[in-house]
Amino acid sequence: MNAPSPICRTSNIAGHVVRSVVARDEPEQAFSRSITDLANALPTPEALAEKNARLCAVATTPDFHPGKPVPVGVIADVEGAVLPHMIGSDIGCGMRMLVLHDVSPDELSTPQLDWHLRHLFFQGGRDIALTGWDRHAILREGLPGLLDSLQRKTAGLLSKLDLSQSWADLERHSDNGVFACEGVDPDFADYTQIDNVHRRDAILGTIGGGNHFVELGYVDHVADGAFARAAGLRSSSVILVVHSGSLDFGQRVGTATKDRLRSDFKAGRDWRVLSMETQAELYKRYMNGHANAVNAAFANRFFIGQAAVEAVARALGREVEHRLVYDAPHNTVWESGNIVRHRKGACPARGVGALPASPYEWFGEPVILPGSMGDGTWLLAGRGSAAFLESSAHGAGRKLSRQEARSHSNIGKTLRVVGPVDPQSPALQGRPDIMADIHARLREEAPAAYKPIDSVVEPMVEAGMIIKAARIKPLVTVKG
Repeated sequence: MNAPSPICRTSNIAGHVVRSVVARDEPEQAFSRSITDLANALPTPEALAEKNARLCAVATTPDFHPGKPVPVGVIADVEGAVLPHMIGSDIGCGMRMLVLHDVSPDELSTPQLDWHLRHLFFQGGRDIALTGWDRHAILREGLPGLLDSLQRKTAGLLSKLDLSQSWADLERHSDNGVFACEGVDPDFADYTQIDNVHRRDAILGTIGGGNHFVELGYVDHVADGAFARAAGLRSSSVILVVHSGSLDFGQRVGTATKDRLRSDFKAGRDWRVLSMETQAELYKRYMNGHANAVNAAFANRFFIGQAAVEAVARALGREVEHRLVYDAPHNTVWESGNIVRHRKGACPARGVGALPASPYEWFGEPVILPGSMGDGTWLLAGRGSAAFLESSAHGAGRKLSRQEARSHSNIGKTLRVVGPVDPQSPALQGRPDIMADIHARLREEAPAAYKPIDSVVEPMVEAGMIIKAARIKPLVTVKG
């Protein structure tokens, strides 16, 4: 590995050249561990060549941190193949941001908000009613398909949906809210069986576990007024941020593809390389199922956003108007000709002119970059850096493993966190075992477990990857 520089480094690992932007004050040992994990995750040039493929470029972002089987914060362009293990099972995981109109930050202090958030997300109050037509449309045609299907009839929470506004918001989605596919994967046939009967969905509209969350906060600093106006933000605007993915759908696609690749394994070859040419049918099925999962993730974040706005409306006793800022996945692949761009925990950050006819055409692609609970979120603008594959970090990046965080990190007394159970409930005061588990789970995502958000953002500004637009200070976080 070459001698490190304060911002950018070039490493040679597993026969590949890797460009990195490194977080400020990143410990050398932590970076080395991540590089070692990446070396193990990347197939060798010889293994790729055996499948008529090659790795064209690899880059890492400042939130680069160890992970198995693949570290987080990696972008890779592969010609002639896809590497499903690079994405894993959290396919389509990403961020969604909305601005809530005519709501002040002070109004969110009501304890009624905590009650309604808990009821909607954890106590059966979501009321996401979908028909078989709706479910099929989601996986097959993403958000445009869902909105078209909902024009037939709606029920439950979706009966309050402003369809015209939702159609207008599609231009504020990466890929317009849909990954193209040829149909629904056979594994999802039961879920998408066509009918016209509304049933409460048990999967979509749920946050999930790990570092997934819903957060309400407000704009406490505007760094780029023009971009903020295009996004509909101003100082003290109330902001809703959603971080979630495809849940069971991505899990099924990732696990099933791994099993199929291993069963097709031939001695001396790297099973992780799925070739366009020599494994055409399996490649086609993976990319189709992958698109189904990404489409489910778009819908999941859409429903979560609707449920969170409904919680605010119920707490305040009035309807709340809102507008989408942006929605984009940060854990998926994009196919362009025979090149497949893999983003493992990395946001698309295309530059000026990359989003024609959208509000951001002349500003660059919005990047939603959350920190830890309590550290807030940055809204950034992509600059389309070719050196770093038009990408950005997707978060602050872990400083401690989950196990280390359980032992060492401090939750902090100022954090307002809503979970499945209320720790103030009298029923829990005699259950120290449950209370200990609640606090241990919170410590996994506490501020001390993550890098400070500015230590990730500032190096990307210096490297020409992004521009700062607005910073959001959190007020309440919902964790599964």
